[in-house]
Amino acid sequence: MLGLLSFLIAGIGLLLIPFSIPGNWLIAAAGLLGPSLGLGWTPFLILLVAAGVAELLELLLATKTAKKAGAGKSGQWGAFFGGFVGAIFATPFIPIPILGTLIGAAVGAFCGAIFFEIVFANRESKELMGIGFGAFLGILLGKGAKMAIGAFQMGYWGYAVFTEIWT
Repeated sequence: MLGLLSFLIAGIGLLLIPFSIPGNWLIAAAGLLGPSLGLGWTPFLILLVAAGVAELLELLLATKTAKKAGAGKSGQWGAFFGGFVGAIFATPFIPIPILGTLIGAAVGAFCGAIFFEIVFANRESKELMGIGFGAFLGILLGKGAKMAIGAFQMGYWGYAVFTEIWT
């Protein structure tokens, strides 16, 4: 029963990832039940490292694509904050689960990068649309990477838990 509960917790974590809520970390937290399930600490450590890689990859993809498009530090921060705010505010207005959050995060990153570049870097140029698009793309790539790692975490944890239960 404890194994099923831990897998349910991990599943909730996977569903939270697109909403910019740390679902990868919740999946890793489910791994804390590994020793109680007779799995030891290795599965938890693997899930923990995967969560860390997911966070780093999301941040790098979101900021580096904006930077590659010409954003400075302010635009990169704008993409980061705009993506978070956009995910929260767009979710209720686009009623398709997960899709609304992803669109909101991407549009928020687009707007945030442009806004921060104008306000904090005093930029007024044709580059702003490219910077915004780079942030938009980066958020989508970053969320995709986090979801892929979350799917890996779920598969790994499910294999570890259910192999132990059925053997």
